[in-house]
Amino acid sequence: MIPGIARAASHPSAPAFSAKNKLASKKTKKLSRYAPVELYQINTKETLMLRFQDDRGRPVKTWKKHFDKFMRCHQTGTVFKMDLRLAHMLYQTARHYEGRRLEVVSGYRHPKVARNPRSPHKKGLACDFRVPGVPNAVLRDWLRKNFDHAGVGYYPNSVFVHLDNRKTGPSAFWIDYAGPGQSASYAENPREDLRTGQAERTRVREAALAGRAEGEDDMAQAGEASAAAQPAVKGGQPNSSNKRPLEVKAPPDPFGD
Repeated sequence: MIPGIARAASHPSAPAFSAKNKLASKKTKKLSRYAPVELYQINTKETLMLRFQDDRGRPVKTWKKHFDKFMRCHQTGTVFKMDLRLAHMLYQTARHYEGRRLEVVSGYRHPKVARNPRSPHKKGLACDFRVPGVPNAVLRDWLRKNFDHAGVGYYPNSVFVHLDNRKTGPSAFWIDYAGPGQSASYAENPREDLRTGQAERTRVREAALAGRAEGEDDMAQAGEASAAAQPAVKGGQPNSSNKRPLEVKAPPDPFGD
């Protein structure tokens, strides 16, 4: 008996087993270290594949220019120099939720449409966003756990979570219970509200949340009334959406959205 043939006959399934393992390894292969992440702007309907290095680890020199344009004020079209660390925080978040895109509601806000005079959105330091398939409460907790010197805002009656870079300052956390088009209603003790479950019990009707337009929460925070709350003008016609948004003054608060 020829040794080589005998070995093959005693292990007829060996080649198939090897091929199966090879196929499994391909399926479980993770994204490369420098793989891009997908950001989607719900107001402009634009997509940005964000990355800082190419597949060989070489710097992508144009990423900042594209990021600044993508995060522009969607109400005025103004492009602003966004914070570098904010971009990296968003990238890290997207990498954590591999296979899911980050849906941006608001990045930079021009002072003419920023409701809060202390808003970090006016300085290119903040982003309101969500991750499809991930509850905002889960996203909120992950952001608070993984980023120091950051501001995290939670809106139980809204569709996004706020994240901003506090640079070297202390981290901040707040809960705003306001619904669409309403004035801010901040929790007196947000950490206690999380502990007791009050943050999840104080919610508006789910039907109201499901029925509002994408980005309407951001428009309300930026100083524009919701579509249902817009005042009528002569002739019974609503205000034109093409009119230039008015600046709405708001009292200073310690949170900064």
